[in-house]
Amino acid sequence: MKQLSDRTSALLVRQIKNNVAAIGRKLKILEVCGTHTVSIYKYGLPAVFGQEFEFVSGPGCPVCVTHQHYIDQLIELSDSHTIFTFGDMLKVPGSCSSLAQARANGADIRIMYSPPEAVVQAASIGNSLIAAVGFETTAPAFGLAIKMASERKLKNVFFVNELKTMPAPIQMLMANGLSTDGILLPGHVAAVIGVNGFEFMRNYQVPCIIAGFTGLDILISLYRITQHLLAEPQQGCLINQYSRVVSTTGNPTAQALVAAYYEPCDAYFRGIGIIKAAGLRLRPQLQQFEISCSYPPEAPSQCRCAQVITAQIQPRQCPLFANCCTPESPQGPCMVSSEGACAAYYRYAREGLDINENY
Repeated sequence: MKQLSDRTSALLVRQIKNNVAAIGRKLKILEVCGTHTVSIYKYGLPAVFGQEFEFVSGPGCPVCVTHQHYIDQLIELSDSHTIFTFGDMLKVPGSCSSLAQARANGADIRIMYSPPEAVVQAASIGNSLIAAVGFETTAPAFGLAIKMASERKLKNVFFVNELKTMPAPIQMLMANGLSTDGILLPGHVAAVIGVNGFEFMRNYQVPCIIAGFTGLDILISLYRITQHLLAEPQQGCLINQYSRVVSTTGNPTAQALVAAYYEPCDAYFRGIGIIKAAGLRLRPQLQQFEISCSYPPEAPSQCRCAQVITAQIQPRQCPLFANCCTPESPQGPCMVSSEGACAAYYRYAREGLDINENY
Protein backbone atom coordinates (compact mmCIF):
# COMPACT_ATOMS: atom_id res chain seq x y z
CA MET A 1 0.00 0.00 0.00
CA LYS A 2 1.35 3.40 -0.93
CA GLN A 3 1.22 6.05 1.78
CA LEU A 4 -0.16 9.54 1.24
CA SER A 5 2.35 11.18 3.54
CA ASP A 6 3.17 14.51 1.91
CA ARG A 7 2.02 17.71 3.59
CA THR A 8 -0.63 18.58 1.02
CA SER A 9 -2.22 15.14 1.27
CA ALA A 10 -2.17 15.22 5.07
CA LEU A 11 -3.88 18.63 5.12
CA LEU A 12 -6.52 17.44 2.67
CA VAL A 13 -7.19 14.30 4.71
CA ARG A 14 -7.72 16.33 7.88
CA GLN A 15 -10.00 18.82 6.12
CA ILE A 16 -12.04 16.02 4.54
CA LYS A 17 -12.44 14.36 7.93
CA ASN A 18 -13.55 17.69 9.43
CA ASN A 19 -16.05 18.19 6.60
CA VAL A 20 -17.57 14.74 7.05
CA ALA A 21 -17.80 15.32 10.79
CA ALA A 22 -19.70 18.54 10.08
CA ILE A 23 -22.02 16.70 7.67
CA GLY A 24 -22.68 14.25 10.48
CA ARG A 25 -22.83 10.87 8.77
CA LYS A 26 -20.78 8.33 6.85
CA LEU A 27 -20.84 9.00 3.11
CA LYS A 28 -21.19 6.49 0.30
CA ILE A 29 -18.92 7.24 -2.67
CA LEU A 30 -19.35 5.51 -6.03
CA GLU A 31 -16.29 5.07 -8.24
CA VAL A 32 -17.42 3.98 -11.70
CA CYS A 33 -14.03 3.24 -13.20
CA GLY A 34 -11.81 0.25 -12.45
CA THR A 35 -8.71 2.43 -12.46
CA HIS A 36 -10.22 4.52 -9.66
CA THR A 37 -11.01 1.32 -7.76
CA VAL A 38 -7.37 0.26 -7.93
CA SER A 39 -6.11 3.70 -6.88
CA ILE A 40 -8.50 3.91 -3.93
CA TYR A 41 -7.27 0.61 -2.53
CA LYS A 42 -3.63 1.09 -3.52
CA TYR A 43 -3.42 4.35 -1.60
CA GLY A 44 -5.21 2.86 1.40
CA LEU A 45 -8.16 5.24 1.37
CA PRO A 46 -10.68 2.78 2.85
CA ALA A 47 -8.40 2.54 5.89
CA VAL A 48 -7.61 6.25 6.08
CA PHE A 49 -11.31 7.09 5.82
CA GLY A 50 -12.80 4.05 7.54
CA GLN A 51 -15.19 6.21 9.57
CA GLU A 52 -15.94 8.75 6.86
CA PHE A 53 -16.59 6.90 3.59
CA GLU A 54 -17.87 3.65 2.16
CA PHE A 55 -16.44 3.14 -1.33
CA VAL A 56 -18.58 1.14 -3.77
CA SER A 57 -17.95 0.20 -7.40
CA GLY A 58 -19.78 0.69 -10.68
CA PRO A 59 -19.74 -1.21 -14.01
CA GLY A 60 -16.74 0.58 -15.50
CA CYS A 61 -14.34 -2.36 -15.89
CA PRO A 62 -14.79 -3.72 -19.44
CA VAL A 63 -13.54 -7.20 -18.55
CA CYS A 64 -15.97 -7.40 -15.62
CA VAL A 65 -19.04 -6.76 -17.78
CA THR A 66 -18.16 -9.07 -20.70
CA HIS A 67 -20.76 -11.81 -21.15
CA GLN A 68 -19.47 -15.34 -20.63
CA HIS A 69 -20.84 -16.41 -24.03
CA TYR A 70 -18.56 -13.86 -25.69
CA ILE A 71 -15.66 -15.92 -24.32
CA ASP A 72 -17.37 -19.14 -25.40
CA GLN A 73 -17.78 -17.82 -28.94
CA LEU A 74 -14.15 -16.74 -29.21
CA ILE A 75 -13.05 -20.19 -28.04
CA GLU A 76 -15.33 -21.84 -30.60
CA LEU A 77 -14.06 -19.61 -33.40
CA SER A 78 -10.45 -20.26 -32.43
CA ASP A 79 -10.79 -23.64 -34.19
CA SER A 80 -10.68 -21.82 -37.53
CA HIS A 81 -9.27 -18.35 -36.74
CA THR A 82 -6.32 -16.74 -35.05
CA ILE A 83 -7.65 -14.71 -32.10
CA PHE A 84 -6.16 -11.35 -31.11
CA THR A 85 -7.14 -10.15 -27.64
CA PHE A 86 -5.99 -7.91 -24.81
CA GLY A 87 -4.10 -9.88 -22.18
CA ASP A 88 -6.58 -9.30 -19.36
CA MET A 89 -9.23 -11.23 -21.30
CA LEU A 90 -7.28 -14.51 -21.23
CA LYS A 91 -8.43 -15.72 -17.81
CA VAL A 92 -12.03 -14.50 -18.00
CA PRO A 93 -14.17 -17.58 -17.38
CA GLY A 94 -16.68 -18.55 -20.03
CA SER A 95 -19.29 -21.22 -19.44
CA CYS A 96 -16.78 -24.09 -19.35
CA SER A 97 -13.33 -22.74 -20.19
CA SER A 98 -11.23 -19.64 -20.82
CA LEU A 99 -9.07 -18.31 -23.64
CA ALA A 100 -5.99 -19.17 -21.60
CA GLN A 101 -7.09 -22.80 -21.39
CA ALA A 102 -7.90 -22.86 -25.10
CA ARG A 103 -4.44 -21.49 -25.90
CA ALA A 104 -2.88 -24.14 -23.67
CA ASN A 105 -4.80 -26.72 -25.70
CA GLY A 106 -3.26 -25.47 -28.94
CA ALA A 107 -5.49 -22.63 -30.16
CA ASP A 108 -3.68 -19.72 -31.85
CA ILE A 109 -4.62 -16.96 -29.42
CA ARG A 110 -2.34 -13.92 -29.37
CA ILE A 111 -2.10 -10.98 -27.02
CA MET A 112 -2.47 -7.67 -28.83
CA TYR A 113 -1.03 -4.42 -27.57
CA SER A 114 -2.95 -2.23 -29.99
CA PRO A 115 -5.79 -3.00 -32.45
CA PRO A 116 -3.99 -1.40 -35.46
CA GLU A 117 -0.92 -3.53 -34.77
CA ALA A 118 -3.18 -6.59 -34.67
CA VAL A 119 -4.56 -5.70 -38.12
CA VAL A 120 -1.02 -5.49 -39.52
CA GLN A 121 -0.16 -8.93 -38.12
CA ALA A 122 -3.48 -10.49 -39.11
CA ALA A 123 -3.20 -9.36 -42.73
CA SER A 124 -0.55 -11.98 -43.43
CA ILE A 125 -1.62 -15.01 -41.38
CA GLY A 126 -5.03 -16.10 -42.67
CA ASN A 127 -8.45 -15.77 -41.06
CA SER A 128 -8.18 -13.70 -37.90
CA LEU A 129 -10.54 -12.32 -35.27
CA ILE A 130 -9.89 -9.21 -33.21
CA ALA A 131 -11.70 -9.16 -29.87
CA ALA A 132 -12.97 -5.57 -29.60
CA VAL A 133 -13.54 -4.99 -25.88
CA GLY A 134 -13.55 -1.73 -23.96
CA PHE A 135 -15.24 1.61 -23.38
CA GLU A 136 -14.73 5.02 -25.00
CA THR A 137 -11.02 4.95 -24.24
CA THR A 138 -10.30 1.97 -26.52
CA ALA A 139 -13.08 2.49 -29.10
CA PRO A 140 -11.04 5.03 -31.16
CA ALA A 141 -8.18 2.53 -31.53
CA PHE A 142 -10.62 -0.06 -32.83
CA GLY A 143 -12.05 2.59 -35.16
CA LEU A 144 -8.56 3.13 -36.55
CA ALA A 145 -8.14 -0.64 -36.94
CA ILE A 146 -11.42 -0.85 -38.89
CA LYS A 147 -10.24 2.04 -41.07
CA MET A 148 -7.03 0.17 -41.87
CA ALA A 149 -8.84 -3.09 -42.66
CA SER A 150 -11.33 -1.28 -44.88
CA GLU A 151 -8.75 0.77 -46.79
CA ARG A 152 -6.63 -2.34 -47.37
CA LYS A 153 -9.74 -4.32 -48.44
CA LEU A 154 -8.77 -7.16 -46.15
CA LYS A 155 -11.03 -10.18 -46.42
CA ASN A 156 -9.46 -12.29 -43.70
CA VAL A 157 -9.81 -9.91 -40.72
CA PHE A 158 -12.96 -9.78 -38.60
CA PHE A 159 -13.99 -8.05 -35.39
CA VAL A 160 -16.11 -9.51 -32.59
CA ASN A 161 -17.42 -6.33 -31.02
CA GLU A 162 -18.10 -6.02 -27.31
CA LEU A 163 -17.48 -2.27 -27.13
CA LYS A 164 -19.50 -0.33 -24.58
CA THR A 165 -20.07 3.29 -23.61
CA MET A 166 -20.07 4.77 -20.14
CA PRO A 167 -23.02 7.20 -19.79
CA ALA A 168 -25.83 4.64 -20.20
CA PRO A 169 -24.80 2.29 -17.35
CA ILE A 170 -24.44 5.26 -15.00
CA GLN A 171 -27.93 6.40 -15.99
CA MET A 172 -29.15 2.85 -15.38
CA LEU A 173 -27.74 2.86 -11.85
CA MET A 174 -29.35 6.21 -11.09
CA ALA A 175 -32.69 5.17 -12.60
CA ASN A 176 -32.63 2.04 -10.39
CA GLY A 177 -32.48 4.21 -7.30
CA LEU A 178 -28.78 4.11 -6.46
CA SER A 179 -28.21 5.86 -3.16
CA THR A 180 -24.89 7.67 -3.13
CA ASP A 181 -23.45 10.87 -1.72
CA GLY A 182 -20.89 11.46 -4.46
CA ILE A 183 -19.66 10.00 -7.72
CA LEU A 184 -16.13 9.83 -9.12
CA LEU A 185 -16.47 9.91 -12.92
CA PRO A 186 -13.72 8.34 -15.07
CA GLY A 187 -11.17 10.90 -16.21
CA HIS A 188 -9.89 8.90 -19.19
CA VAL A 189 -13.41 8.45 -20.61
CA ALA A 190 -14.01 12.18 -20.12
CA ALA A 191 -10.76 12.90 -21.98
CA VAL A 192 -12.48 11.42 -25.04
CA ILE A 193 -16.10 12.56 -24.64
CA GLY A 194 -15.38 15.76 -22.71
CA VAL A 195 -17.20 17.31 -19.79
CA ASN A 196 -20.15 17.69 -22.15
CA GLY A 197 -20.44 13.91 -22.33
CA PHE A 198 -21.41 13.87 -18.65
CA GLU A 199 -23.71 16.90 -18.66
CA PHE A 200 -26.67 14.62 -17.94
CA MET A 201 -25.26 14.09 -14.43
CA ARG A 202 -26.46 17.59 -13.53
CA ASN A 203 -29.97 16.13 -13.48
CA TYR A 204 -29.21 14.22 -10.28
CA GLN A 205 -28.94 15.69 -6.80
CA VAL A 206 -25.45 14.38 -6.17
CA PRO A 207 -21.98 15.92 -6.56
CA CYS A 208 -20.18 14.35 -9.53
CA ILE A 209 -16.44 14.85 -9.98
CA ILE A 210 -14.49 14.01 -13.14
CA ALA A 211 -11.39 12.75 -11.38
CA GLY A 212 -7.81 11.84 -12.16
CA PHE A 213 -6.12 8.75 -10.83
CA THR A 214 -3.33 9.74 -8.46
CA GLY A 215 -3.87 9.67 -4.73
CA LEU A 216 -3.86 13.47 -4.70
CA ASP A 217 -6.44 13.59 -7.51
CA ILE A 218 -8.80 11.42 -5.50
CA LEU A 219 -8.25 13.36 -2.28
CA ILE A 220 -9.03 16.63 -4.05
CA SER A 221 -12.16 15.05 -5.51
CA LEU A 222 -13.32 13.82 -2.08
CA TYR A 223 -12.63 17.27 -0.64
CA ARG A 224 -14.75 18.91 -3.34
CA ILE A 225 -17.58 16.43 -2.77
CA THR A 226 -17.64 17.16 0.96
CA GLN A 227 -17.35 20.92 0.42
CA HIS A 228 -20.33 20.81 -1.94
CA LEU A 229 -22.40 18.72 0.49
CA LEU A 230 -21.73 21.28 3.20
CA ALA A 231 -22.57 24.28 1.00
CA GLU A 232 -25.44 22.94 -1.13
CA PRO A 233 -26.62 19.58 0.25
CA GLN A 234 -29.80 19.54 -1.86
CA GLN A 235 -28.10 20.38 -5.16
CA GLY A 236 -26.08 18.31 -7.58
CA CYS A 237 -23.03 19.49 -9.47
CA LEU A 238 -20.59 18.43 -12.18
CA ILE A 239 -16.97 19.44 -11.54
CA ASN A 240 -13.96 18.79 -13.75
CA GLN A 241 -11.13 18.05 -11.30
CA TYR A 242 -9.02 16.59 -14.14
CA SER A 243 -8.81 19.74 -16.25
CA ARG A 244 -5.13 19.14 -17.06
CA VAL A 245 -6.37 16.30 -19.31
CA VAL A 246 -10.12 16.79 -19.80
CA SER A 247 -11.60 19.64 -21.83
CA THR A 248 -15.20 20.72 -22.21
CA THR A 249 -15.65 19.13 -25.62
CA GLY A 250 -13.18 16.24 -25.40
CA ASN A 251 -11.03 14.81 -28.17
CA PRO A 252 -12.59 15.57 -31.58
CA THR A 253 -10.24 13.26 -33.49
CA ALA A 254 -11.13 10.27 -31.31
CA GLN A 255 -14.81 11.12 -31.46
CA ALA A 256 -14.70 11.36 -35.27
CA LEU A 257 -13.02 7.94 -35.57
CA VAL A 258 -15.72 6.31 -33.48
CA ALA A 259 -18.58 8.12 -35.25
CA ALA A 260 -17.24 7.22 -38.69
CA TYR A 261 -17.13 3.47 -38.08
CA TYR A 262 -19.54 2.74 -35.23
CA GLU A 263 -23.13 3.44 -34.29
CA PRO A 264 -24.89 3.07 -30.91
CA CYS A 265 -26.65 -0.17 -30.03
CA ASP A 266 -27.98 -1.97 -26.98
CA ALA A 267 -25.36 -3.89 -25.03
CA TYR A 268 -25.37 -6.86 -22.66
CA PHE A 269 -23.54 -6.35 -19.38
CA ARG A 270 -22.51 -9.56 -17.65
CA GLY A 271 -24.69 -10.24 -14.63
CA ILE A 272 -26.80 -7.15 -15.29
CA GLY A 273 -28.54 -7.66 -18.64
CA ILE A 274 -29.32 -5.46 -21.62
CA ILE A 275 -28.69 -1.74 -21.23
CA LYS A 276 -30.21 0.44 -23.93
CA ALA A 277 -27.77 2.37 -26.15
CA ALA A 278 -24.78 1.26 -24.06
CA GLY A 279 -22.83 -0.39 -26.88
CA LEU A 280 -21.23 0.20 -30.25
CA ARG A 281 -21.58 -1.84 -33.44
CA LEU A 282 -20.09 -1.37 -36.88
CA ARG A 283 -22.06 0.76 -39.30
CA PRO A 284 -24.05 -1.19 -41.94
CA GLN A 285 -21.55 -0.55 -44.75
CA LEU A 286 -18.81 -2.19 -42.66
CA GLN A 287 -20.64 -5.19 -41.29
CA GLN A 288 -18.65 -7.58 -43.51
CA PHE A 289 -15.91 -7.10 -40.91
CA GLU A 290 -18.13 -7.96 -37.94
CA ILE A 291 -19.05 -11.29 -36.40
CA SER A 292 -22.02 -10.77 -34.12
CA CYS A 293 -22.39 -12.45 -30.75
CA SER A 294 -25.63 -13.78 -29.29
CA TYR A 295 -26.39 -13.75 -25.57
CA PRO A 296 -28.18 -16.82 -24.19
CA PRO A 297 -29.04 -16.93 -20.49
CA GLU A 298 -25.98 -16.96 -18.29
CA ALA A 299 -25.19 -20.09 -16.33
CA PRO A 300 -26.11 -19.95 -12.63
CA SER A 301 -23.21 -19.06 -10.37
CA GLN A 302 -22.48 -18.16 -6.78
CA CYS A 303 -20.26 -15.36 -8.09
CA ARG A 304 -21.68 -12.00 -7.07
CA CYS A 305 -19.74 -9.78 -9.44
CA ALA A 306 -22.99 -8.21 -10.65
CA GLN A 307 -23.77 -7.00 -7.13
CA VAL A 308 -20.19 -5.76 -6.67
CA ILE A 309 -20.25 -3.62 -9.84
CA THR A 310 -23.70 -2.20 -9.17
CA ALA A 311 -22.68 -0.78 -5.79
CA GLN A 312 -24.74 -3.28 -3.79
CA ILE A 313 -22.02 -5.19 -1.92
CA GLN A 314 -18.32 -5.15 -1.16
CA PRO A 315 -16.11 -7.91 -2.66
CA ARG A 316 -15.64 -9.55 0.74
CA GLN A 317 -19.40 -10.18 0.89
CA CYS A 318 -19.24 -12.62 -2.03
CA PRO A 319 -19.10 -16.20 -0.69
CA LEU A 320 -16.43 -17.14 -3.25
CA PHE A 321 -14.07 -14.25 -2.51
CA ALA A 322 -10.59 -15.37 -1.37
CA ASN A 323 -11.90 -18.92 -0.95
CA CYS A 324 -12.14 -20.65 -4.32
CA CYS A 325 -11.95 -17.28 -6.14
CA THR A 326 -8.47 -15.75 -6.29
CA PRO A 327 -6.46 -14.01 -9.04
CA GLU A 328 -4.73 -17.34 -9.72
CA SER A 329 -8.06 -19.19 -10.00
CA PRO A 330 -10.76 -16.59 -10.74
CA GLN A 331 -14.38 -17.70 -10.65
CA GLY A 332 -15.75 -14.38 -11.86
CA PRO A 333 -14.56 -11.51 -14.07
CA CYS A 334 -14.15 -9.03 -11.20
CA MET A 335 -11.24 -11.16 -9.98
CA VAL A 336 -9.68 -11.50 -13.45
CA SER A 337 -8.87 -7.96 -14.50
CA SER A 338 -6.25 -6.04 -12.57
CA GLU A 339 -8.84 -3.25 -12.51
CA GLY A 340 -11.64 -5.48 -11.23
CA ALA A 341 -13.01 -4.54 -7.83
CA CYS A 342 -12.43 -8.02 -6.39
CA ALA A 343 -8.85 -8.21 -7.69
CA ALA A 344 -8.04 -4.76 -6.28
CA TYR A 345 -9.61 -5.61 -2.93
CA TYR A 346 -7.79 -8.97 -2.82
CA ARG A 347 -4.44 -7.37 -3.56
CA TYR A 348 -4.62 -4.36 -1.25
CA ALA A 349 -7.35 -4.80 1.34
CA ARG A 350 -8.27 -8.41 2.10
CA GLU A 351 -6.03 -8.58 5.16
CA GLY A 352 -7.27 -5.24 6.40
CA LEU A 353 -5.40 -1.99 5.96
CA ASP A 354 -3.80 -0.21 8.89
CA ILE A 355 -4.87 3.39 9.32
CA ASN A 356 -1.95 5.71 8.74
CA GLU A 357 -1.46 7.45 12.10
CA ASN A 358 -0.21 10.59 10.35
CA TYR A 359 -3.85 11.36 9.59
